[in-house]
Amino acid sequence: MSDKNRTSVVVPATSCSRLEFLLSSLSKQTVKPYEVIIVFKGSNLKHVDKICARNMLRGIVIEQTKGYFTHALNLGKKEVTGDIVIFTDDDAVAPPYWIERYIKLHQTYGDDVSCISSRDLYLDIKTMRTKYTPDGAIHVRLFRWLVRPWLERPHPLLLKYRLGVYLTKSLRVAHGPYIPDKLCYSLPFRGVNMSFKREALDTIEFPEHPLLKRAPGNEQYVGLQLFLRGWKSIYAPSNPVLHIVRESLSRTSDEGIKMERRIMESLYLKLINRMS
Repeated sequence: MSDKNRTSVVVPATSCSRLEFLLSSLSKQTVKPYEVIIVFKGSNLKHVDKICARNMLRGIVIEQTKGYFTHALNLGKKEVTGDIVIFTDDDAVAPPYWIERYIKLHQTYGDDVSCISSRDLYLDIKTMRTKYTPDGAIHVRLFRWLVRPWLERPHPLLLKYRLGVYLTKSLRVAHGPYIPDKLCYSLPFRGVNMSFKREALDTIEFPEHPLLKRAPGNEQYVGLQLFLRGWKSIYAPSNPVLHIVRESLSRTSDEGIKMERRIMESLYLKLINRMS
């Protein structure tokens, strides 16, 4: 690959043990990352450096001393020097062709597509077996094909994104019928597996708010910014990442998350009012 396809991988992290799996998988890529930027919230920065060195990766370790998840994403974003920037989590494992496929996808879809995201599959680290996420369940697929198009129609600005991830008229995040199996226009799907052209990424920020700890919908917030600036985003199911199964992945709803979703909806509205 030429120098113009240098790839930066950004990882917000809190666990050295999970990072071991991710960084090992990045060292085995058919196209190695130009740099791995790890925003670490914890006291083991030297150990993170050692894991990078052991895997022969160019690691840039940033200490996060305040803020939450999206603060870490913004800290990492400011440090990237690659041309394509991939975001993932510290509990992910990347298949060998993951980076190479993102480079080829960005080449294929041209300069006006700024964001390409893909799916995740659950990985049981004890058995090393994969399984589909709830997106693949039959009842979920039927709901997205038969019910959602009528009950949760896209915001008028986002009609082109109705088959993928979009915002409804009430500014809720919804997944359309092409998720998770078909190529489509889509706001970014999940933060564990999304990529950006750096020139586009430089124009946006992840949402920061004192009450946003997990910031559900932050991916769609950056996608909305890109859309309002004239960039396109697509979803490509062909480049999954493996997501280590743990309790937080199956956590669905509590009062804290509901409150954070309401905050995100207010931030979507502010973006639309300010930029459209």
